[in-house]
Amino acid sequence: MLDRSLGGIRCLTVRRIAHHGGYLPGKLGGTIRYTTENLGRTLVRVDFDSGESLMVLPDDVILDADPEHGVGDGA
Repeated sequence: MLDRSLGGIRCLTVRRIAHHGGYLPGKLGGTIRYTTENLGRTLVRVDFDSGESLMVLPDDVILDADPEHGVGDGA
């Protein structure tokens, strides 16, 4: 089931992320589209500013501190 409650919230990669086209750099911004669960783990679909749209693990991104949405990375 898709969960769109985080849809539209900005995020940043916390480390380099390998994918089929190479690597995404750390601290690359993106916009969350939705989250879903697969085989007991949560996956996050993110449209990155570099043009890639990937499923990543929640530990691969942090929510961008945005006063408009009132969320942060919890740190």
